[in-house]
Amino acid sequence: MVGLSIAQNAAEAAEKKAALDFDAGADLRLRYEFKDSFMDKGKTSVSSASEDYYRARTRIWGKASYGDDLGAFLRLGNEFRGYRNSPDNDKNKFPDEVFIDNLYVDFKNIGGRVDLRIGRQDMKEGAGRLISDGTPGDGSRSVYFNAIMAKVKMLEKSDVDLMGTWNPYRDDATLGNPHDAYDLTKIKSGSPYSKMDEKGLMAYLHYNEVEDFPMEFYWIWKQETRFYDSAGKRYPGRDFHTFGTRLTPKITDKLSGEFEGAVQVGNVDSEEGMASRDIFAYMVYAGLTYSEKEIFGKPKLTGALLYLSGDEDSYYKTSDGSMDNGWNPVFNRTDSLSQICANMYDQFRWSNLIYPHLEVSVEPYAKNTVKVQTGPMFAAEKDAGATSDYRGYFTQLRYDFPLLGKVFGKRGDVKGAVVGEAFYYGDYYAHDAADADMATWVRFELNAKF
Repeated sequence: MVGLSIAQNAAEAAEKKAALDFDAGADLRLRYEFKDSFMDKGKTSVSSASEDYYRARTRIWGKASYGDDLGAFLRLGNEFRGYRNSPDNDKNKFPDEVFIDNLYVDFKNIGGRVDLRIGRQDMKEGAGRLISDGTPGDGSRSVYFNAIMAKVKMLEKSDVDLMGTWNPYRDDATLGNPHDAYDLTKIKSGSPYSKMDEKGLMAYLHYNEVEDFPMEFYWIWKQETRFYDSAGKRYPGRDFHTFGTRLTPKITDKLSGEFEGAVQVGNVDSEEGMASRDIFAYMVYAGLTYSEKEIFGKPKLTGALLYLSGDEDSYYKTSDGSMDNGWNPVFNRTDSLSQICANMYDQFRWSNLIYPHLEVSVEPYAKNTVKVQTGPMFAAEKDAGATSDYRGYFTQLRYDFPLLGKVFGKRGDVKGAVVGEAFYYGDYYAHDAADADMATWVRFELNAKF
């Protein structure tokens, strides 16, 4: 496919005037975070510990293009951290390591219908609930997929994304000493690696032929290989399919909706003391948004429900080989919904959650946005020995604002953000008077692009 596309695009380029163009740039992200009294991952217990730390991510990029149809992109990244009062005090110190964050080539307009991207690349489909991060083990340091992505135009306004990806646990194409190994796909931390690779295929259709009623339909296959924890214990792998749809109708000029539903089927491998299991899990999101664009602040109100199926048995094993009903976020093990609540799970593996919530946003000044999200959280199943399904009450406040614009001619934007979260523990968590009854987290962030 690559050879044919190169030959065809080269022939087409020869017939029209084209020039070789170059561009380059850089970005810098600074974050300071404080957290206190988080829950223990995958358990019903609460820790009274607190910590604060900073993170600095730097990236430089360059791209080359030949005409409209051929191009290449390279981005190098680095992130170092500084911790206080934390078991991670010696982790990822300056200067850490330089890694290849993106490296791909583009072949566009093949046969007038296909755009092909080959290599390490970022991608997001829909609202990002299934496809958004191919390297969850290193947190927000990177989100890339090693993939081939083809966007095929089907109708006048509709297309389908076809993707194949392979994401190994270890990246050897780096320069420097990270002080602590980056386990890019881990669910549990290994010693030093969990040794879990992830593979996947995807077909994601964007159907936009019906005015004011965009539709998305998708199939995703994923394989997670067996992996190890820090004690050397081996855990089973998974092989499963996800089928779903996302609908985003515009009901009136002020009222819009969003619905996403998906089902997962497949199987879990057997291991010593762990029986093989069949998988049947599901996810539902339903939301309704009312917005005003003609009044001060452009207020927007969303009411929504997120449901992720759960299972009473452990995610890792079962004694009798019963059905596994716990939702798997596929390639979305991120903290995009909440930093605090992501800590409920091993390495952001969202599952077993019912979250009815409200979100309000206003824009008091141009490009200044204030958002509040709040609602109770429940467990779909009482797992991990819980005696109640009420996890607790969650609130997030976020303020995004511009600082400088076009410092270097047309470039040089600097933006800031302040994010705060609070989680009041419910009876799902077994905490007593000696434990905190609320978890807190706050982030101060600066982003500069040049």
